[in-house]
This record gives sequence, C-alpha cells and structure tokens, in this order.
Amino acid sequence: MNIFWTYYIISFIYCAIMSIRKWNRDVMAGGLGISPGLESIALLLMCWALAPVDLFLTWVRLYKEAEEVRRNNNKIL
Repeated sequence: MNIFWTYYIISFIYCAIMSIRKWNRDVMAGGLGISPGLESIALLLMCWALAPVDLFLTWVRLYKEAEEVRRNNNKIL
C-alpha cells in the first residue's frame, strides 16, 4: 500500500508542476486560461494516469525531434 501512495504523491507533484508551468505560460501572458480550482480537482482524481501518459508523450516527441535532426544531418553529409 505504501508503494501506491508513493506513486500517487510523485504523480501528483509532477502533474502540479506541469499545471503551474502551463498556468504561467498561458494565463499570465494575458490569454484566457484554465480554472485553477477545477484543474486541481482533476489532478487529484487523475494524476495517477496523467503523469505516465505525459512522460510517454514527451519521450515520443523528443525521439521524433532527434530522428528529424539525424535525418537532416544525413542529408547535409
């Protein structure tokens, strides 16, 4: 049971940090943004699933960008 709570807390912290970054990027710049209360409730309920999905999608994006750079470098040579 401790492993579950540790995973949940780490996932929540990760999602909260990503949410704060998104808030600072979108709302502080003057745009219409998210409701912090509603997003906090959603994070409490879904952070266990959101964190691994976000990490996976970030990894896929980084891998795709690295492949594009590799292909562009091969075209130059």
